[in-house]
Amino acid sequence: MKKSAAVAVPFTALCLYVGVWTTGLFNACYREFVDDRPPAPRQNWTRRHDQGPGTHRDDLRVWVRAGHNYSRVSKLFYNRLPKCGSRAMKVLIAQLQEKNHFKFFSAANLHAKALHGEDLLRFAQMMDKLPTPSIYEKHTYFVDFPLMAAKQPLYINLVRDPIERRVSAYYYLRYGRHGNEFADILKLRRTEEQRNQTLDYCVANNLHECSASEPNSFMLTQYFCGQSTICTKPSQVAVEVAKENIRRHYAVVGVLEEFRSFLKVLEVVMPQFFRGAVSEWEHIESSQVPYQKTRNKIPPSKKTIQILKQRLSLDYQVYDFIRERFHFQKKQLGIKD
Repeated sequence: MKKSAAVAVPFTALCLYVGVWTTGLFNACYREFVDDRPPAPRQNWTRRHDQGPGTHRDDLRVWVRAGHNYSRVSKLFYNRLPKCGSRAMKVLIAQLQEKNHFKFFSAANLHAKALHGEDLLRFAQMMDKLPTPSIYEKHTYFVDFPLMAAKQPLYINLVRDPIERRVSAYYYLRYGRHGNEFADILKLRRTEEQRNQTLDYCVANNLHECSASEPNSFMLTQYFCGQSTICTKPSQVAVEVAKENIRRHYAVVGVLEEFRSFLKVLEVVMPQFFRGAVSEWEHIESSQVPYQKTRNKIPPSKKTIQILKQRLSLDYQVYDFIRERFHFQKKQLGIKD
């Protein structure tokens, strides 16, 4: 009787140990496949052997591919951000497609930024079937194509100082741009009194269009964060997800304030698409740019700038990250403004 009891105790302990171990293994595997938590931000400074002190931050991950080897990339996705030079880029890419022998596709529904369910699946399948080499452009938030069993294209984008973008968007929706056939339609969306309200007035009175909860206060972050529910509301989590998507999927994200440098970087790393971009832009700039600008923009006051800086604080985190990464790219390629 004592012997059987002695055997039972180790056997029970063995079963308990195996149960705990297998449960832990199951939980680990489950987390690996379904964990949708955002990636942890990288905060450590490191130095590369070919760079001096403080010239490289590991959390910037300057190039998606080692050695910025994009010469064999055959498909680009430009998820263009509104009021960040996207119309100029569209005109430029359209001019380059014949010279550099690629196809350029533009979305029919350009402004469907958020995609859900079947619409998102159809979009991913459409992108997967595009002929190559090609560039596709659309105003839309980042899309994680492998989640829809589609191949992930390489991304590019162009951003702008968040306050400058906000000012441009505000007055564009009132006056349109020079030569814009939709300017009269835009006017119909607001009363004359609303159209005559300056951005200063809108911000000072915290009107809906200028409030901290208004989508424009978070747009830059959301464009790089993506279609996930995590990205629908302003949060530090969304900022970190946006940064991680840039690290992993965006070959180049330029800043509009350094547009020529952006084109030079594209020429160097992806000549199959952007060979001759700078010279082509010089021709476009002299003949078309005056007609692409917003008809009327009133510079904001210092007080408005101070308020907007606070309301756009998350977008500024992403913008500053992008600008610093872009400057490292320029430096590594030896490109100067």
